[in-house]
Amino acid sequence: MSEALDRVRDLKRAGFGFLAHRDEHGEIVTLQATRVRAGHIETVLIHDEHDALASRCRDEPRAAVVWHRTGSTADVIAELLDLPEPWTPGAPTLARATPSDLWIPR
Repeated sequence: MSEALDRVRDLKRAGFGFLAHRDEHGEIVTLQATRVRAGHIETVLIHDEHDALASRCRDEPRAAVVWHRTGSTADVIAELLDLPEPWTPGAPTLARATPSDLWIPR
C-alpha cells in the first residue's frame, strides 16, 4: 500500500483536508479528502487501496461535475493532481453526468 499512502501524502501537501468516516466500531471505512479552489471542489473518496473515486465539480448552486475517475487509490489521486488548474487551458470545463456513487449537494 506504499504507493497509495504516498499519493495520500501528496493530497495533504496539495492542501486537501481530510475526514475519516467510521463504522459503529470506530473503524475507518472511508477516507475523504477535499479542497476548494478557483470556484471548484475537488474530492477523493478512498475505500481501500484498490477502490477510490475522485472528482472535480464547479462550486455553484447546482454543482456540475466536470471530471471524475474511479479505480485504484494511487491512480485516481495521480490523475486528479495532474489536472490543469481550474479555468486554465486544458482544464476540464464541460459538465458530465454525475456518477451514481458520487453524492452532490443540492
